[in-house]
Amino acid sequence: MRIAVISDIHGNLEALVRCLDDIERSGVDQIVSLGDVIGYGPQPEEALVLLEKFRIPNIVGNHEIALIDRDYRDDFSPQAIVSLEQTQKYLTPASLLYIKNLPYYREMNGALMVHGCPPDSPTIYLNHMSLSEIKETFASNSFDIAFAGHTHRLMLMGYDGKDLQFDTLQQETIKLDSDYRYIVNVGAVGQPRDGDPRAKYVIWDSHRNTLEIRRVAYDISRTANLIIKRGFLRRDADRLFSGDCPKQYKLTRAAGNDR
Repeated sequence: MRIAVISDIHGNLEALVRCLDDIERSGVDQIVSLGDVIGYGPQPEEALVLLEKFRIPNIVGNHEIALIDRDYRDDFSPQAIVSLEQTQKYLTPASLLYIKNLPYYREMNGALMVHGCPPDSPTIYLNHMSLSEIKETFASNSFDIAFAGHTHRLMLMGYDGKDLQFDTLQQETIKLDSDYRYIVNVGAVGQPRDGDPRAKYVIWDSHRNTLEIRRVAYDISRTANLIIKRGFLRRDADRLFSGDCPKQYKLTRAAGNDR
């Protein structure tokens, strides 16, 4: 079975549409979204409606949680809170109800799907965890393969019961080793932060035991212009072009406040 795993759309409808076009050409059997469909981007409602139109299963991300529960905003930067409050203006009551009912994880074809960290955390960043914490995540859970988003970066963690292996998934296709269990960080459709502004997602072929890394170009200017037109912060538009956070914002992110 071929499953396209997308994450962190962040209201970027233009990037989502281009990725769905690419997915259609790739001939997958299923699509799943790992949350954070909203936040930062100018078209959160349209992105949610499109997922529902194509019946794409989704899970809750930290931005969805913070939207419906203000207590979760304590870990958000002031800029992220401004974006979240602006996002809420563009969501219908039906979409707010949809968000409230999202699950924390899904199991699909033997794989675990989560936004942040297995088994069910939408808020823990994999790239902020220590080696011992990552090993404990594998040891305390029974999944063979798990998919996550949240970091906005591509990353593969493999564990054979003793050693950890890491891969930044720069290649187009990777063959998984049956002796290892894996956590796959699938990158971001709408807010990449790996220095490459193209939208990213991953296709998992469970039969061939492979990952295909997809990088999709889209009209960044269209999204950036709409961000400003709809009253979101300019920095949310600017960082789309670099595929990373602005330098003045990296210190904030490193302190753990970029959500």
